[in-house]
Amino acid sequence: MRDDKSYNYTDKFSDTIHTAKFINAAELSELFFSVPRWITVLMIIRNIIMKPFGLKKGRCLSDLVHIESENLATVSKNDKHLDLEIAFITERMECDSQRISVSTKVRLHNRFGKCYFAIIKPFHNLICKTLLQRAKNNIEKSVCR
Repeated sequence: MRDDKSYNYTDKFSDTIHTAKFINAAELSELFFSVPRWITVLMIIRNIIMKPFGLKKGRCLSDLVHIESENLATVSKNDKHLDLEIAFITERMECDSQRISVSTKVRLHNRFGKCYFAIIKPFHNLICKTLLQRAKNNIEKSVCR
């Protein structure tokens, strides 16, 4: 990922999980993209609304995951309106704990990209927080079995 100064928007959501089993970045990305129905419906609505403006559905973000290392998986998607980079990060902490994080960076190219991102930004934040919490819950639930 590039220097944060070259992006129009950056965020990072993190949480601590309590498990003796190390969760790697690839596993975190799989859990993150296992979305609930309401998010799928939001994406369908977004695609319908944006189709007249030339936004192509394209490949699912989950299909674009690139495993950089045990601790880092990335997604990169670029088009004429904006560039999107997502990073899934896992970090060992003290005994039986680790930090899981998802980071987003967006570079806007034109007015359409700015308008589009202004509309989806509140949904983006809600979805990232929800999916990270859901991943944490699923990890901790599976360890307790």
